[in-house]
Amino acid sequence: MKTLQLWPIVTLDPGSGELVAFDPGPQRTLYTLHTLGSPDHRGDGPASSKHRPVASRRYRAQAWLDGECVLDAIIDDKHHNIHHLQPLGDDLLLACARSHQRGGYSRLNGRVYSRSGELLRELALGDGIEHLQTTARGEIWTGYFDEGVFGDDPISTAGLVAWDAQGTSVFRYDPPAPLDSMADCYALNLASHNETWLCYYTGFPLVQLRDHRIVRSWTLPDPAIGSHAFAVHHRHVLFAGGYRHRDTYHLLSLDDGPQACAAASFELIDEDGEPLRAARIAGRGDTLYLLSGRRIYACDIHRAISESGR
Repeated sequence: MKTLQLWPIVTLDPGSGELVAFDPGPQRTLYTLHTLGSPDHRGDGPASSKHRPVASRRYRAQAWLDGECVLDAIIDDKHHNIHHLQPLGDDLLLACARSHQRGGYSRLNGRVYSRSGELLRELALGDGIEHLQTTARGEIWTGYFDEGVFGDDPISTAGLVAWDAQGTSVFRYDPPAPLDSMADCYALNLASHNETWLCYYTGFPLVQLRDHRIVRSWTLPDPAIGSHAFAVHHRHVLFAGGYRHRDTYHLLSLDDGPQACAAASFELIDEDGEPLRAARIAGRGDTLYLLSGRRIYACDIHRAISESGR
């Protein structure tokens, strides 16, 4: 197994509060969202989170580009616990992962704010949002975990949906045979404004979309199955872990056949030469972003390709 050493690109402020969103945006910008005040959720991740907070929530939204903070804004949201943050044109899209319809809860779990904190509009983005990414042209993509796909909100049943900036659906995933329908969107990567990559259960295919159409698909070798994040560039994909060996990173080559081929495996180490254990990992384009403690690292697929000798 090969080794890749990474150095932090950002060190988060220890006084920022609890991190609730860690989402790469377009054009290599990484977005983070912290709660200011006591946390109000259950469990780890969107699937076990609460929809409604007990008290009004205040959030600190930040964005980082090339290690520099390019956004630092305070947002007050009285109605939702927030789990995702993305840019939407000149504005910010905050979303709650859940959209319960029982008990009088609103389905409007997406909220668009100006960068000065003014609420502009609300969107219904479906229940069970596992992944949310926007494009530089203002399109919104949402991938759902199984409780959303098989829940009582019809928006989520396709597993993957694209929207315009006003919240009108412009695409729903409906693959032709032999691809299976989606039961759980494990990983999503908007590589550009018109190119989307995804991996999902059932079957764990790696699927490439261009302009909302399926271009290609590949089956994955066993070590990459179960990964929740990957980076992609042309004919290579770098997967973060899998069901087995969560801290091993797998570089795959995408040949003309139906099977993605293992090219190399890596262990990541930090600036001190210690194994890099990430609490959160997110992929966008050719880069994986990793959060370990208060430090954020970027793992570029080009470096993995170079180190693999391919």
